[in-house]
Amino acid sequence: MIKAIFFDIDGTLRDFTEKGIRPGTRLAIHLAKNHGIRCLIATGRHLLEIQEENLLDGLTFDGYVLLNGSLCLDERFSPLYENPIPVSQIQAMLALQKELGFSLLFMERNTLYVSHITSQLEKLQAQIGTAIPPVEPHMERGLSHPVYQMSPFSDDLTPDVLSARLPLCDITRWHDGGAFDITPKGGSKQRGIQKVIEHYGYSRDEIAAIGDGYNDIPMIRYAGIGIAMGNGNAQVKAAADFVTDSLDQDGLLHAVEYLLDLTISG
Repeated sequence: MIKAIFFDIDGTLRDFTEKGIRPGTRLAIHLAKNHGIRCLIATGRHLLEIQEENLLDGLTFDGYVLLNGSLCLDERFSPLYENPIPVSQIQAMLALQKELGFSLLFMERNTLYVSHITSQLEKLQAQIGTAIPPVEPHMERGLSHPVYQMSPFSDDLTPDVLSARLPLCDITRWHDGGAFDITPKGGSKQRGIQKVIEHYGYSRDEIAAIGDGYNDIPMIRYAGIGIAMGNGNAQVKAAADFVTDSLDQDGLLHAVEYLLDLTISG
């Protein structure tokens, strides 16, 4: 029986650039909650982005796996799990950024900031419908303030280059390339979800996860039932137990209805 569902945000709960939550998606969350299923977020986003951009359009959730699992909060936004990037890897990233000059984003628990604004940064932030973060001229603050995720914006970087310079980190490419999410080694949405369900006393067989992007693959494989959105990429669909329709075809609603059918019949 499914007791909790973890939802990705971009491409799953909402379109990347579309404002608001579609009615079918809103109904999906309502149905799940009415059947006693806990609804939680699992995203690469920072809480400030979610709140300031109103990405959830008034919907409330029972917990938040943020920054690809590096920071997890309960429904009151109190920490359940924290996994900051090692300082040595912050140093290595700052050295690489100094060499190549790309725009670099650091995400702390209560703030996020970039080294400087570039056309690449502006383009990719526009693609995900998010404002440009504030500029921090002294990125070295990341050496004394815990950083949970960092993102370089560059077409010239490759996973191999980043992995060689950041051996204690995991590297995840954004949907369309040009930027990466970098988190502590072994950290992922899966790891964050493990910590959250330990807190609530659920087994992995009692949870479902729904997503569409590369960073959703670990949680989709881990969950008792992993669901890929129809608008997701081929690798996500291959990892899933079930592929629903696209977001613009009420895919999230159909995914929740599928889970409810399994729960009721089971």
